Amino acid sequence: MNHFLRARQSLLPLLALALVACGSSRSSGDSPGAGGEGASAGAGGGAAVDYGSLDAAELFGAETLPTFELSLPPDRWQYLQAHAVDEEYEPAELRFRGQLVGQVGLRFKGSIGTLKNCFDADGNLVCRKLSMKVKFDEYVPEQRFYGLKRLNLHAMMHDPSLLHEKLTYDLFREVGIDAPRSSWAIAQVNGVSVGLFSMVEEVDGRFTKDRFEGQGDGNLYKEIWPRSSEPEDYAEALATNEDTATNEAFAAFGGELQAAPDAAQRRETLGRWMDLEHLARYMAVDDAIANIDGATAIYCDLDHPTACGNHNYYFYLNEAQTRFQLIPWDLDATMWPQTSYDNAPPWLVTPADCDARYKVSDDAAIMAPGCDAFFSGLAQDLDDYDRALDDLLAGPFSESEARAAIDRHAAFIADAVAAEPGGPTMERWRSEIAMLKHNIPLLHARARARRKGVTPAALDLSVSAVNDFETIDETLISLLPSFSNSATTTSMSVAGGASAEPAALEGNRSILLSFEYRNEGEIPWGQWTNLALPFQGRPVDLSQFSGIRLTLRTDVPRTVRVDLDSTLYEASLEGIKFGWEVPVSNEPLPVELRFEKATLPAWARATGDQLPNIRQRVDALAFHPMCNGREAYNGFLAEGTTDPGFLELDAIELF
Repeated sequence: MNHFLRARQSLLPLLALALVACGSSRSSGDSPGAGGEGASAGAGGGAAVDYGSLDAAELFGAETLPTFELSLPPDRWQYLQAHAVDEEYEPAELRFRGQLVGQVGLRFKGSIGTLKNCFDADGNLVCRKLSMKVKFDEYVPEQRFYGLKRLNLHAMMHDPSLLHEKLTYDLFREVGIDAPRSSWAIAQVNGVSVGLFSMVEEVDGRFTKDRFEGQGDGNLYKEIWPRSSEPEDYAEALATNEDTATNEAFAAFGGELQAAPDAAQRRETLGRWMDLEHLARYMAVDDAIANIDGATAIYCDLDHPTACGNHNYYFYLNEAQTRFQLIPWDLDATMWPQTSYDNAPPWLVTPADCDARYKVSDDAAIMAPGCDAFFSGLAQDLDDYDRALDDLLAGPFSESEARAAIDRHAAFIADAVAAEPGGPTMERWRSEIAMLKHNIPLLHARARARRKGVTPAALDLSVSAVNDFETIDETLISLLPSFSNSATTTSMSVAGGASAEPAALEGNRSILLSFEYRNEGEIPWGQWTNLALPFQGRPVDLSQFSGIRLTLRTDVPRTVRVDLDSTLYEASLEGIKFGWEVPVSNEPLPVELRFEKATLPAWARATGDQLPNIRQRVDALAFHPMCNGREAYNGFLAEGTTDPGFLELDAIELF
């Protein structure tokens, strides 16, 4: 069989930051769980605590952030960092709340996107921090910590909000899926803080015994999919019972699934080996959180396009060898409403061309998951899935519940974020929290659109045709990446068609961005909105074109900034991009924007001519209707006033 790909890719979603003020205080009522560190840790110099006998629920439900005090000789710490990609343990001493726990194993962990890519060609560390694993029984076989053998400390490098893993693991567990517990912890090495980490429970034999009472000694497999009928192909993936498992059940499952002649019989096979209602709930959460790097991301070798595999999950086979269950893993790359992974059809659809590969980065592509026997069989009957998705979006992942959880967890870690060595400013982090809350309804819309068999990629701009939006699916329109400062409100809709006002600019439909600008606290000139229209197959090379034609209209005369979005910018978050400033009014305005005339904003303190390079790697066109009515001397709207308006656009084409 093919060795399945384990690579994960850095995510560069097309996003603009939304700024919001957010309190940093917390109380015990804002903790992620019950119990509390103070209740059992023996602070204050009392009798020594036997940490090994405590329940892991107390650690993950602590009311204050735990701190792991690790120490090892400085030269060994330097060695460990220099050889991080080897993922080999070094002995370290662990103290917890001032008390010696004992000697543990410490190593860095990750994959291509989270470890190997953190070192340049000369071996220099380029990431601010790396994920770590602490193995409590590496040198003392019976040593445990809160009953655990291992603990994961994830660096959250793909999650600027620092909340994704906690939110998403909680969602799986709230719908009855056995998933790791998650919280946060601070790590110190030799008395120096290395930062705040996502603390995630290890999926191992202790986990299975805890979750599957009476059936916890079964086989646990990491990142192996039911594709082979050969037992030996599953041996390397075993995480428990390595010396005793025969793997015949997994081979039977894989063989029967692959031999099933049609989707109906594949579903029947799935039903014999898995609980289909349970699996439907798993997939409902997986879709709702946009888990783009989970089981549905089936990576294919670019040089050998039939060598494909997925990762970031476990399969558990019960002791009776009769039932499999999926367990989620590695959920930081979640909760982005639109990324390049959405170029592939959703798993609920089997496309006509299963040989097609969908580019997700310069060096990675995926196949349509609906072409896999497992997903095509599951998609044969979606009644359980529909109920699970409806219950999820109306219940634990409703807008109100999700935003409340975001606020609660943000308050819990705010002080640690403020103290993070070399970390983001509080203003930057708060903007990420605001963006995460903004994304919740977009994630709902994404899940419902995928249920219909469509993805946000249907909205992407073509480089070879006129983008007139005549056939746009209105259920997708809210997924267009539009953001604003937190005090401003925005909405996306389709003009024309069934809409009375305004009429379409050309034909029957055009895109309408509505907004109402408001002041952003004490930030001058802080009223903004941004709409990004991605290109198909981004990034695209526009050096062969001379410019862009399009038609624009605004509610009243106002300037519209049109920018070329690219990952090559060094200061894109500050709005320093090449583009044009266009005076627009309430009359439709055909515009011709020549690339040679694109400039950086007049206020930008930037030098150098990057424009030729930018033109070769453009991800999107970004539109910024300017706020009217601000006081020139202070950059604020007059107290008590707002600036409502709209931007309508149509007929976008390259020439």
